Amino acid sequence: MQCGGGFAAHAPVDKIRGVTLDARRAPPDSVLPALANMGVTHITLISFAYQRELDVPTMRMQPDANWYSESDRGIKSLARQADSLGMQIIVKPHIWVGRYSADGQTRADIGFGTEADWLAWEEQYHAFLMHYARLAAETNAALLVVGTELHRPIRERPQFWRTLIADIRAVYPGALTYAANWWEEYEDVTFWDALDFIGIQGYFELSAAPDPSKSLLLAGWESPRQSMQRLAERTGRPVLFTELGYRNAPDAAAAPWRWPSRAEAETAQPADALQARLFDAFFESLWHEPWFAGVILWKWTPQPARRQHYLDFSPQGKPAEAVIERWFNSNAQ
Repeated sequence: MQCGGGFAAHAPVDKIRGVTLDARRAPPDSVLPALANMGVTHITLISFAYQRELDVPTMRMQPDANWYSESDRGIKSLARQADSLGMQIIVKPHIWVGRYSADGQTRADIGFGTEADWLAWEEQYHAFLMHYARLAAETNAALLVVGTELHRPIRERPQFWRTLIADIRAVYPGALTYAANWWEEYEDVTFWDALDFIGIQGYFELSAAPDPSKSLLLAGWESPRQSMQRLAERTGRPVLFTELGYRNAPDAAAAPWRWPSRAEAETAQPADALQARLFDAFFESLWHEPWFAGVILWKWTPQPARRQHYLDFSPQGKPAEAVIERWFNSNAQ
């Protein structure tokens, strides 16, 4: 879907109402119909290439991953199920650097000291994305994300991304975006004009106050809202939140991106009302904006989280779920 300028040409008729589905095994038959009833229009599926170190230009793909929603077979099956329910899929490849860390990923700092290493990394990344471009075409995916939170590579190697995007468009007819971090990165991307959406991982700091009121949260959205609107108007591309989530934790408004530690998951008290209020403030702040194309929520699993993980990002089985369902099923544009 390569379009000319202007929001009417780029924005969907309805907002994208997405969730990232994370399924270790094939989900029960009830999962996708429940999401459809909730108002979800798009299911995002993430696959990984694994890179050992930030400055080691080799990566390993796993199209036959044992994790169902990360595998080609799982993506194909979930795409068929989604299509039968009137939903679409979004394919979002990621790079995973090193071993798992609850502090999050450092992929933004991937970079190399020599041209030879940059070219080696780009060759492998190109192959990685072209695999998923072809898979996205085969599954009639609505959207392909060409990269996620790769701040140094997009800042230092912009021409690589323009070439990659052109090569992807030769094999995949759907829409494209890049998922830029909310912190400093999204305004550094120089190739939004080559894409269909401005993709932002929307974990903006909103308030450091303890248990902030909805009015404080709405005020916290004002500065990022203005920044995103200026960028959308300058580029002629609508903004899509490629991720948005809030932990069910007391500091979720101050540091939405931070994963709960193991100790927190075992001892801290959940903040059900705050999590619900954060989602409500997000929708009230942005959902009506003509330059805002929609959101992909982080994240959904086939089963509600176990009690020890109740502080995590999923809204499942929590008051936030009802807030999301109300907004997803509303007619507000």
